[in-house]
Formats: sequence, C-alpha cells, structure tokens
Amino acid sequence: MEKSFTEEELKAIASQLSHPKGEMGIDVAATMHESNISMTEKAIELLHLESGDRVLELGHGSAMHVSQLLEEQENLHYTGLEVSELMHLEAKKHNARWVDRGKTAFHLYDGESAPFESGIFDKIFTVNTIYFWKDPVKTAKELERLLADEGSLVIAFAQKQFMENLPFAQYGFTFYDDEDVMELMGKVGLVPLEQSDVTETVKSKAMEEVQREFTVMRFSR
Repeated sequence: MEKSFTEEELKAIASQLSHPKGEMGIDVAATMHESNISMTEKAIELLHLESGDRVLELGHGSAMHVSQLLEEQENLHYTGLEVSELMHLEAKKHNARWVDRGKTAFHLYDGESAPFESGIFDKIFTVNTIYFWKDPVKTAKELERLLADEGSLVIAFAQKQFMENLPFAQYGFTFYDDEDVMELMGKVGLVPLEQSDVTETVKSKAMEEVQREFTVMRFSR
C-alpha cells in the first residue's frame, strides 16, 4: 500500500533534498546516493575524462561515489562544491584518504558565487541540482565562468513529466525538460554536444516502484 504524507512531511522531504541537515539529512543523503548513483555514473561517462583533468562537481551530497571515480581514473583531481554544511562534512569524512593525498578538495559556498578563479576546471558536472537553482541564469553563468576553454559541462536531471508527479517536488522545485535546459545554457553561451536519455525503475519516497525518465546533457562553448 502506498504511504501517504502530510503537507508538512512533503515540505520537509523537499527541504532535505535541496539542503540536507540534521539527523534526517544523514538518512536523506544515503537515500540520495542510492537513488542517484545511476545518474551520477551516466554523467561521469559523458564527461569523457582524460588524465590530468581538473573536475568540479556541484552538489555532490555525501560524495560516496568519489572514491570509485578516483580509483578508476589516474591523475585526476576532483573538487566538490556544496551549499549544505552537513554534506560538506560527510563528503570529507567519506573521502579522507583522498583529501590527505591531495587528490580531492571540498568547499562550501553560498549557492551563487563559487570561490574559484575563472577557467580552472576541464570538466564540470552536476546531478539533480538544477531544480534548486535560485537564479538559474546566474548559476549557469557561474559554471560557464569556471569552465576551461575546451572544457565540458554535464548536467543530469529527471524530466519534467516525471518530476511533476512527485508530491514533494511541488515544494521548492523547478521542473525542466530538454528545451528548458538547452535554452538556459544557451543564454550563457553554451551549446549541447551530446545527450543520453534513460528510463529506469526506482523506488519512490513511498517505496513504490516508478519509472524515472532522466536526461544527461553535455555542453561546451
């Protein structure tokens, strides 16, 4: 039987997904890692990583996927950027050995201005964060600023038609489809180079199996 949630419970879920905090945030982070891993892996695939790449991930969550990434890719440096202090601390805990070896670094930011010089990342990716960008054009422009001349930006997102059916997503989410994302990136001078569309079976917050349609797009100048 599908579990029903009150409006307050739905708002709490939505808030935790956008900015995990407290004990509930730890549980949400673990759930997000499990439900997002296929999207994360597809996003990394579309990055077409090369030796020596400087990689930035916006909104890495608990970053439990980073260890495998660094084990599989030689001579790679990963930087994580988060608005959630809890996720920032969890990421450093899960990846302490990589931080100690200078292979990764994690930073907090205000959700608008990244604490980095322009053009320093060869590859940038973000998974399931676009719904929460308070000023989408400003955030897109900031990612474009950070991208090296020949760099790639990969964005993974669940399709609007899927998100519209999630009760908690009615609170604080902005929905996107292909055209919306391409239009947004076009405003900051980025053009689509590659796209992958995936339909998969996942468990909803009510523990019901649902068909999720997600898209991963790669952009460059």
